[in-house]
Amino acid sequence: MSTIQWFPGHMAKAMKMVRERLNIIDAVIEVLDARAIKSSLNEELEEMIKGKPLLFILNKADMADKAETKKWETYLNKRGVCVSLDSLHNQKSAAILTEALELLLKAKIEKDKLSGKNPYPLKAMVTGIPNVGKSTLMNSVAKRKAMKTGDKPGVTLSQQFLRVGDNLLLLDNPGILWPKFKNDEEAFNLALIGSIKDEILPLEEVAEYGVKKMMKLYPERLKERYALENMLNEKAIIEEIGKKRGALIKGGEVDLYKASDIFLKELRSGKLGEITLERIS
Repeated sequence: MSTIQWFPGHMAKAMKMVRERLNIIDAVIEVLDARAIKSSLNEELEEMIKGKPLLFILNKADMADKAETKKWETYLNKRGVCVSLDSLHNQKSAAILTEALELLLKAKIEKDKLSGKNPYPLKAMVTGIPNVGKSTLMNSVAKRKAMKTGDKPGVTLSQQFLRVGDNLLLLDNPGILWPKFKNDEEAFNLALIGSIKDEILPLEEVAEYGVKKMMKLYPERLKERYALENMLNEKAIIEEIGKKRGALIKGGEVDLYKASDIFLKELRSGKLGEITLERIS
């Protein structure tokens, strides 16, 4: 596999801003992609926040394997509080988020009340990898288009506070990765779900990796989606996808780049069904 790395300057700046703002917030919300939870967990962030209460939000849970999501919820609830959302456009998102934070900060709220302090508004910092849905979450809970969002990583480039009702202030952050991925699998999982810009990726390798994952975890989905008769190897399957989707160049040869792009778009959009790339054990 090729080595994938993406840590532009604005991410380093964002990490610095997170450190600087920790003293004014009550909790950290880490938005994770339910399809690749392990790879989207920022271990450096958890070390940095130094014991601040942590709320995990599993976004795109409607696109993930429900049985595997439940296992991950159990695991993450031991590290904080975990909430799964099928869509960050859900009208109930604000209530779910506020309720989860109040549960997470129950001890603080009760302590403040006993001492005569007003425990509200709660202040939480929203973090996560690029293109995981942080700004969409904030726009949804605020019931307005407060920030620019997109389906490409790297849209939010600064921190913004946003009031949600009377009880909650949210601080947004740009999508943050880490200076060096732990291994190639982590990098390729993030590439598969669209958290790394396609422009810097070896797209054909990423697609082959995705096909290999599907062959291992969900072979019937792959076979059914593309009406495959033989599943010899990843490259042969990409070529078959190219033929069936008309990704051809002069002479009838398959345009492997275009075929790879077609497969990745269909995987990311859920056309290959509910998938989870990583298992808890």
